Amino acid sequence: MATLVFAVNPIIATIGQIAAIIICLFIFIFVLVALVFNLAMAFGLGWVRDKANLIKMLRPVVESVNKASDQAAQGGDPAENQNAVVRAVATVPVQMNTIDKKVEQTSDRVANVAIEVRARVEQGKVIARAFFRPIEREPASQLDGQSTVGKKSPAYKAVKPEEILVAPTESASNGYQRDDASQLKDVSAR
Repeated sequence: MATLVFAVNPIIATIGQIAAIIICLFIFIFVLVALVFNLAMAFGLGWVRDKANLIKMLRPVVESVNKASDQAAQGGDPAENQNAVVRAVATVPVQMNTIDKKVEQTSDRVANVAIEVRARVEQGKVIARAFFRPIEREPASQLDGQSTVGKKSPAYKAVKPEEILVAPTESASNGYQRDDASQLKDVSAR
């Protein structure tokens, strides 16, 4: 009966044959892609295996370089019977420490010179200001016997005149004056 259906409708039979050809083509392409992928993975894993063996062979050399560099860092010379590359690599940490010390000494010197230059520049500015600043003379009305030293400071201006207490002085036997601390008043600082 199935043959009768295909014979009855030739369009369905042609579409079925086209579908079968397309399915076979897709299966063929899938098999080719899977084969190429498996071959690529086989070659890739073989390459990785070879590199892993090289790393395993490299490990003793690295250990000998580490031992030689430790000996060189402690002040000992690498053994003469070792490989020339091992001896050259072992001297690198010692050379780096020497270079680091020289750089640190040079940077300390440069920093000290920079600090000294800055201090001298500021000192020169202060001297120039003091030298070229006009002299402030007190008017004759303020020269009535009271000292005005420090009366221009902000701390003096912050204290009220009634809070200022002048301590009495007594003459000591050695010619010096001393303050009687018990008579001083507590003045709040602002």
